Amino acid sequence: MQREDLSARVTQLSNALAALKAAPDDRISQRRYLDAFPRTYKEYLLLFDYRQPLYDGHAYVVAISSLAGNYEQEVGSLLVNLSKDAHYDSDAPSYLQDTTCIYAAEHTKTFSELLDKLPAEKQTNLIVFLADVENHDSYPEYQAAIDHLKAMGKTSLATKFETARTRRKKQPHD
Repeated sequence: MQREDLSARVTQLSNALAALKAAPDDRISQRRYLDAFPRTYKEYLLLFDYRQPLYDGHAYVVAISSLAGNYEQEVGSLLVNLSKDAHYDSDAPSYLQDTTCIYAAEHTKTFSELLDKLPAEKQTNLIVFLADVENHDSYPEYQAAIDHLKAMGKTSLATKFETARTRRKKQPHD
């Protein structure tokens, strides 16, 4: 992405967030924000990663999760698309991780349908990304997603989440 394009994206997303904050229940503002949000993990990092124009992105990612009530499928598709290529790091990636896991716990049916559409390696990457936390005891959304998957009869997918968590717990903490 060229510098001018990046600057325009920053302005567009910042303006859309301001409009959303001013009128959080306005569906036009919600749609505008959803449409302005990055669509790929690479674009996401170009905006929110360390030393980038919107460094850390917390307010931006949290705003995406607020749209799930009216745009469940679209928010889920966006989060899954971003997270399927993500790798854990502090700040922006961790906010994406938290938001995606909360979505998985709250909208498990839609989330699991979206996961089922991913190629195996992307699905695995997404699950490993969500499991990559130091302390699972302070990460109840992850267990909630597993519990909801089991309740839906998605035991194979739940097992993948459990396996990823077990593997992560065995890794040394950085």
